[in-house]
Amino acid sequence: MKLNKKSLLVACVLAAMSTSAFAASTTTSTSSTTVTNHDTPTSTSTRVTREQHSASTSTTNISTTEKVSTKSSGTTVSVGVGKLADYVAVPIIGATQKLAPEAFKSLQANIDEATESNSGLIKLGQLAKVKQNGKWGLVGTNGQVLLEPQYKELDPSYAEDGTYFVKSKKILEHIKVDGTVLSSGKDALDEQVKQIINHHDETVNKNQNSSNHKETYASDSYTAVSVKGKWGFTDASGNTVIAPQFKEVYTKFSEDRAFVKDAKGKTVAIDGTGKTVFEAPSNDIDAYDDGLAEFRRHISKFNLGGLLSMAVGITLSNHGGIYYGDAWNPVYDGVKRGYINRDGKIVIDSKNDAVWPITAYGTLVKNQGLIGFVNREGNYIIQPGNYDLGEFSDINGLLVLINKDNKKAGVFDVDTGKQVIPFTYDSIRFVSLTNMVVVSGDTKQLIDMTTGNVILTTSKDMGINKFSGPYTWVHKTSSDYKLIDDSGKVLFSDNTITSAMPVKHGFAPVKSQGKWGIVNLRGEWVVQPQYEDIEIL
Repeated sequence: MKLNKKSLLVACVLAAMSTSAFAASTTTSTSSTTVTNHDTPTSTSTRVTREQHSASTSTTNISTTEKVSTKSSGTTVSVGVGKLADYVAVPIIGATQKLAPEAFKSLQANIDEATESNSGLIKLGQLAKVKQNGKWGLVGTNGQVLLEPQYKELDPSYAEDGTYFVKSKKILEHIKVDGTVLSSGKDALDEQVKQIINHHDETVNKNQNSSNHKETYASDSYTAVSVKGKWGFTDASGNTVIAPQFKEVYTKFSEDRAFVKDAKGKTVAIDGTGKTVFEAPSNDIDAYDDGLAEFRRHISKFNLGGLLSMAVGITLSNHGGIYYGDAWNPVYDGVKRGYINRDGKIVIDSKNDAVWPITAYGTLVKNQGLIGFVNREGNYIIQPGNYDLGEFSDINGLLVLINKDNKKAGVFDVDTGKQVIPFTYDSIRFVSLTNMVVVSGDTKQLIDMTTGNVILTTSKDMGINKFSGPYTWVHKTSSDYKLIDDSGKVLFSDNTITSAMPVKHGFAPVKSQGKWGIVNLRGEWVVQPQYEDIEIL
């Protein structure tokens, strides 16, 4: 999701820019690269310029103020504001971007609220699914067992009315929380399917309402129909609007374009009148989305393109936490893809070495061993360089790249193309919309990107999970767990915890002595560790 083409200023100012900081010298060299569209003979070349910077700096010590330290098992966690490694503490999401830091925090709060699904069940006193001896049951917010573990499957109703769909053997049942059967077999299945469809429709309507700025076309509602082996289209009332004439239909109508195989066997784009607009570069093609359609070029050698997928805005592992509009690791999936606009012009060439799936900002492109970032018009925003990939935050438009020459990580703003954090850190991770974790030497720091302040400093062997709401876990590999809030305050610590899941509704499943239980924000056991698995509703 792109937020009104905002420009997110990510500024880590070198201390040389202040009177009390270290000196830095920078040299710049400029080279030109010609990027050619090879998919069409009428393509034009785009000359792009890449600036290469090298800097030598003296180092400064990491310092913090207003420290509050909590020690456990010999590990120190320091909380407070101060310097961000070699840089003065300034806003990372800073002063001149169109969206203010407060707006980012508000957006993060909205995202957190959206992820708190099934909140209605919490109000009914229903807390979590628990698994024992391979069977699922239910516990309440008071820690008491509501349903003894006895079901192979147990899923809450989409209606959030406190009822559940369960399978004890092979029969699906719709039950109340006290075990009373409301329906079973086909009746239960019909009710479950109905709820799923209603939930899907509600989700679609919400998405459409959030995307009401997009232009709509009458053809968006057209349906493909086959008559005597030929394909045409009908409108929402069932009236024929494009007579059956095509051999195949490859995509639905979107943005007044659909891809079909015409009578001559060519893959073409048609408009809502059935008129051919242009010939497509491939018959392996997707419907238009925000002005671009992805097409794929088949290659003779085996690739993993059809086997791997990318998760944008993903659900992370249980131990990593969840925040939607998430940072994700852009691992290339092997697909030879390209993108065309509504006029049929190829804006991103499928003959590059690698093209990643498109985002609201554009996409990563690799060619001749160099990686850059191209916007949705096909222009390089980040010039190709000798990089490895780190994380990408698709809401902030922030991309971590690793300089292969010095093995250091930096951050680029893919909206402006500016490098906003130099190649200084051993690693950089985004752990929420407004927080990142950096590692330099033996030190790991949690940084508030809206202020530039250090929230927490610890050793690099300590893990800092992704935030779930305003909370996250800090821990060693499988011990010494601490729950902190987004100010860095340690809410509690427990050296008996060996694994922990994200906080949801103010509760978190944690593992102790090989079993799972549930703790609240004060570290009190709501459910004693006794189960094989737990899922907060």
